[in-house]
Amino acid sequence: MRSMPERSPSSIDVARIQPERRLAAWADALNQHYYALDVETPGNDFGGGLLTTIDVGELRLGQVEADPMIIQRRRGHISRSHGDYYLVQMPSRCSLTLEQRGQSGHIRPGDLTLVGTNECYRFGQYARGSVLTLRIPGQMLRERLIDVDDLTARCFAGDAPAPAIFRDFARSLWLNGNRLDVAGSTAATKTLLDLLCLALSTHDQDRPGLLSSAHLAHRQRALRLIDASLGNAALSPAYVARTLKLSERYLQKIFAERGSTLTDFIRARRIAEARRLLDQNAGRRLSISSVAYAVGFRDPSYFSRVFLAETGMTPSDFRSSRQSVPPSTLD
Repeated sequence: MRSMPERSPSSIDVARIQPERRLAAWADALNQHYYALDVETPGNDFGGGLLTTIDVGELRLGQVEADPMIIQRRRGHISRSHGDYYLVQMPSRCSLTLEQRGQSGHIRPGDLTLVGTNECYRFGQYARGSVLTLRIPGQMLRERLIDVDDLTARCFAGDAPAPAIFRDFARSLWLNGNRLDVAGSTAATKTLLDLLCLALSTHDQDRPGLLSSAHLAHRQRALRLIDASLGNAALSPAYVARTLKLSERYLQKIFAERGSTLTDFIRARRIAEARRLLDQNAGRRLSISSVAYAVGFRDPSYFSRVFLAETGMTPSDFRSSRQSVPPSTLD
């Protein structure tokens, strides 16, 4: 059986471009190889950047070596782009800052972090540095880790076992992935995603350590059931426990390991879905009551009180704010 011919990485070096055009060319390169975003420099000039990417199956690995820069994924980018991805960033010679979904992280060399492209974010690199990146189709990762959006903009320490194993495999795949045939790419993709899910699921920056595999499996089952049942007014901790044939006390213990209660998690998921519906229908006349019923609230007035407590805005004010925000404004 013959192997596939080796595929050359794609490489762009903007240091070869006239200085006044380098930042614009760098932004174009990142837009082309990742997704829509804005790039600016925190200093007076941008000396250059080198981007090299390879594709392994549906994954894209990239090595970014660049001068200081600030990247923003804005609401206008999301509305104009159909790119649904998660981006893992692993710096080796610089520190990064990242803000998304109210979370903020400071990522040191050797650590890793995750961003989702369906929501706005701000990324800062304030020194010349090198970052290994992994772009993953959104649905591919959500199928494996349903609560992945709760893990964005966190720092996963590179000296913890699971993140270290993932990082080392990603580095090896970056160096050798272009020589894999189709079967090898498929196997490598599965292995890399399994290692990423292990790294994201078993390490918490506030509570280092490994959760048991049984707890992780039951948590994932509970999350899938909750997301599939948001419109069911009967959704509650007792409902989840009964449906999964587990004790409610056991489930509460599993969620407490991540610093939450099952009740709080269900409420947060419902409000997150309500925000999505209100944002999606910002220019339409979808009633607040319709949104409340769609996310499992029997009483629209109670829904409005909960929404206000969770977001600091009433549902009507939130929808109005989405109508008035220009497409290019950061969320």
